[in-house]
Amino acid sequence: MAIRIAFKMTAKNSWYGGEYYLTNIFYAINLYNREDFEILIYAPPESSYRIPEDDIMHTSEIITYSDNVVKSPLKIIYKSLKKIFSYDINEARILRNHEINLIFCLDIKSKYSKIPLLLWLPDFQHIHLPDMFTEDMRIARNRAFLKGAKLASRIVLLSNSVKKDFESFAPMYAYKARSLIPVSYISKSIYDYDLNSILSFYNLPEKFIYLPNQFWKHKNYGVVFKSLKIMKDRGTEICLVCTGKPEDMRHPHYFTDLFRQLSMWGIRNQVIYLGIVPREHVFLLMRQSICVLNPSLFEGFGLSADESRSLGKQALLSDIPAHREQSPPKATFFNAHNSEELAEKLVQIWINSSPGPDEKMENVARKELP
Repeated sequence: MAIRIAFKMTAKNSWYGGEYYLTNIFYAINLYNREDFEILIYAPPESSYRIPEDDIMHTSEIITYSDNVVKSPLKIIYKSLKKIFSYDINEARILRNHEINLIFCLDIKSKYSKIPLLLWLPDFQHIHLPDMFTEDMRIARNRAFLKGAKLASRIVLLSNSVKKDFESFAPMYAYKARSLIPVSYISKSIYDYDLNSILSFYNLPEKFIYLPNQFWKHKNYGVVFKSLKIMKDRGTEICLVCTGKPEDMRHPHYFTDLFRQLSMWGIRNQVIYLGIVPREHVFLLMRQSICVLNPSLFEGFGLSADESRSLGKQALLSDIPAHREQSPPKATFFNAHNSEELAEKLVQIWINSSPGPDEKMENVARKELP
């Protein structure tokens, strides 16, 4: 009998990396354990989560939950149990009715009877980069992590570096920690596309460097843009293509400040921002680019670095623990705070690399990865 795993989603997903990580888990489960596990989505009715395509996920069943299901006067009892004992009687009933054996979630506020809970903690950015958070945010994050760790049966972490952070953060729960390092799923259809079509669709030049990060402050776009100015001052102009969400909730003016600076430096024409693009377009842009760039100050995993490995594309990465842990083939590392060093390495890659796939690296990647 298959183990039924419910993946609990939030109402609104603004973190695309998290969604892609789950997609990679679904693919791995279906590739190796299709008969042993059954995947279900557990989400509120208003959830924006999108079920992956059929070749990744063999079920489209969605279980919905809502606090409004419990009516008065039982609602008073329900809230009391939830607050005092961290026990959610309403959701426990829903999950029991659907015969759920295991729950995978990003945030645990309550227990659901005796159903085991897997808590996924993405990273400890608030400890490594405290200035990126308000004091209230840091306190809330610490409390949520500790409560979740207490209630969880096991704690899932994206990398060994995050596992070390967790062991320092909550040594009393270190025995629960497990590293579940993802591998990026690349559909075979990605290799069938004519890459000229993606150039025509976005009106792009043939040669460019690709930076597929959200415009969050810790993603460190500033050091990249400064390096573009340094290169231009020295006689080299390159084209940088960027995709990702432009909003940073913690730093709402970050995106506009960056592009204002580009204009003031006279390099606005070197940066092409495409906004949020479909997932398959990200992979096509990676294949066409001469290099994938990730300058982030901190990552729990570093999705674009792993995607580069899966696609067989060279990467230029900030020298941080998560990127070093991955160390994809033909990766070059740089000090995330040093725009001079980045400028030098960008120039070398720009001069010595050609656009489009590296057939040898791509073939090796396709053979090594399922």
